[in-house]
Amino acid sequence: MKFRFSAIAAAVAAATLSATAGAAAVDFHGYARSGVGASDKGGSMVCFKNVGSMGSYRLGNECDTYMELAFDANLAEKAGSAFKLHTMVAAGTQQLTDWEQSTPAWRQVWAEATNIGSGPLANSSLWAGKRYYKRQDIHMLDYFYNEVTGPGAGIESIDVGGFAKFSYAYMRQTDTDWSTTDIGSYHPDVGSDGAKSITNHDLRLEGIAIGDSFGTVDVMFNYAGKNNRNDVKGKDGYALTAQHTLSVLGGFNRVHMTYAKDASTLSHGVKTWTDDTYNYTGFQMMDHLVFDFGAVNGSAVIGFQSEKGPSWYNGTTRKEFTIGVRPWYHFNDLYSIGGELGYISVDPENNGEKQNLTKATIAAQISAGKSYWARPAIRAYYTYAKWNDALKGSNVTCTGRDCGVNVSDSGFATATSGGTYGVQFEAWW
Repeated sequence: MKFRFSAIAAAVAAATLSATAGAAAVDFHGYARSGVGASDKGGSMVCFKNVGSMGSYRLGNECDTYMELAFDANLAEKAGSAFKLHTMVAAGTQQLTDWEQSTPAWRQVWAEATNIGSGPLANSSLWAGKRYYKRQDIHMLDYFYNEVTGPGAGIESIDVGGFAKFSYAYMRQTDTDWSTTDIGSYHPDVGSDGAKSITNHDLRLEGIAIGDSFGTVDVMFNYAGKNNRNDVKGKDGYALTAQHTLSVLGGFNRVHMTYAKDASTLSHGVKTWTDDTYNYTGFQMMDHLVFDFGAVNGSAVIGFQSEKGPSWYNGTTRKEFTIGVRPWYHFNDLYSIGGELGYISVDPENNGEKQNLTKATIAAQISAGKSYWARPAIRAYYTYAKWNDALKGSNVTCTGRDCGVNVSDSGFATATSGGTYGVQFEAWW
């Protein structure tokens, strides 16, 4: 009820502001998905995942209702600078029945001042608040390999001699009771009331041109500095990513490599529960291709990741490998058929047997255009997955908003293969 009221109130406020003379113009945009489905064993829809891996192949494999509603406004203009407000509320549920209670989250509330000076600052912006900061993702995996989010402030797009754009952000993350987070399940000496705060410094050089035919390079460095309470020791850390983007095949090819150490994650986030015994290193390399030949388009990905941590956290070494493709054929501007084939392998090495999952989907859809990115789209699909014994039970499906139903309720508790089918819409605007 609270979310419904908030959404209605926001819509009314937006309409009122737009109609009022002198008021700020409000832009409404967002993202949403929902659908219905069932498993071929007669139970509720199941989403097949190698839990904890680098995302999951999402076509015909999303079991939730999820939306992000954003309202942005131009508040003022002065001396060539524009002052803007950005807000976003998000909510999601499992799609099991008609009424599913959800507590919405304010994911973004931030303001910026654009064009803050002259020379190198002519196209720069100052910002402060809570935001998604320059996130980088692979859509077909629903995986963000660079996800610096939360409260912060910074300056972005400073011209560096015409060769690149420089941005800096100061972020803060705090876990007020870190005994209830992941560390509480593993660490032998975890306390009950420790509070962990980490300062996150994000520095980027973006759009480094290396020639008309050789694309651009982005370099992203993230430093996580400890700042802890209640005498809980902490550890610094950093993550470094180099990313190359090349226009090719009517789309792009993007390769990134990331190295992370201690308090920083491979996605440039921070481990708010990291203590001084957490010696962590991680390396990731992924290649993401989007191609478009008109009637035929799609995407493909291949990636490798290796992590090494202390014995009390997921074993000492963990390696992952993934490869997949999602092609579409468009009959016209509305109708298309396609599919997705993906393979994910996780090798925990010292902590268990290698876990393998292969997932395949066929789909028919109606969408607003021929582009791979065309939305809205309404699609019918059938998904089949096969996995080994190491992924039986909760490792291949899970509870939670984006995981579907518990395996004991779906008939997959002891299975090593299965299918699910359904209809889904996806939209962004």
